[in-house]
Amino acid sequence: MTLLVEIMERPLDPAYAAAAAARGDRPRRRRPWNTVVTGVAALVIGALFATSTLTLARGWSGREGNRAELVARIDERRRAVDERSAQIVGTRSQLRALETGALDAAGQERAEIDRLRLAAGDVAVEGPGLRITLDDAAGLAPALGDGPRAGGDEETGRIVYRDLQNLTNDLWASGAEAISINGHRLTSTSAIRFAGRAILVGFRPLARPYVIDAVIGDRERAAFLTGAGGAYLADLRTAFEVRAEAAAQSALTIPPAESVSLRYARVPTGTARAPGAGIGTATGIPDTKDDDG
Repeated sequence: MTLLVEIMERPLDPAYAAAAAARGDRPRRRRPWNTVVTGVAALVIGALFATSTLTLARGWSGREGNRAELVARIDERRRAVDERSAQIVGTRSQLRALETGALDAAGQERAEIDRLRLAAGDVAVEGPGLRITLDDAAGLAPALGDGPRAGGDEETGRIVYRDLQNLTNDLWASGAEAISINGHRLTSTSAIRFAGRAILVGFRPLARPYVIDAVIGDRERAAFLTGAGGAYLADLRTAFEVRAEAAAQSALTIPPAESVSLRYARVPTGTARAPGAGIGTATGIPDTKDDDG
């Protein structure tokens, strides 16, 4: 017990305790070089922190500058593409004029070529029609109820590529002769796709609002508005609260397609009249209406 009490009361060995007491009595000597080293170390650490802060700030400013430069380059390239597309359309018009001069004006061959150009979207079309304007809902607030896009994973208040697909297909089925979306002519080889939230027509991105122009007769327009197309527009307005307006137009001009690359085709026997051979008039070539149009 005596040993345990001594250990508890004096855990430090007496020799260590005496040495520590003797060392504590002597004054400590301050070495000058310790102070210098400490100051230099503090300066170096401060300089490192300052350099890191400046580098980070420059990095953020550089990123903003690079982003602005990238956006400017994209806009420049887009303008260049639009200019080249306009040049292509103009060159095609010149080629058509030269081809027309080389063909017999009264020959059946020229009339057939003109009809095929109109059906393929190689020439502009003018005539009465229908203009449909689509835009996202305000605030993109989802609405209750079923509708044409129920069960999908897209936002219900946003216009998606399937809306344009369904409406243009209903227009074709109702008898539209020529259709364009935001000025891009649709043909039998056109594709309406999506990339993220962007809608593409022939790999060209579209901007809101989405305007669908269709050259279509009065009877065909009424069939569209009272049929599946009109019901689809009503569902978009009521169930999803998007902007979906349809207005008749006394005169519309549908531009020619930006690229026509069809290589092989044949007309099946027993088919109906090709689109573009009705009320619409092709610009740049003589009127190609059928006898019953």
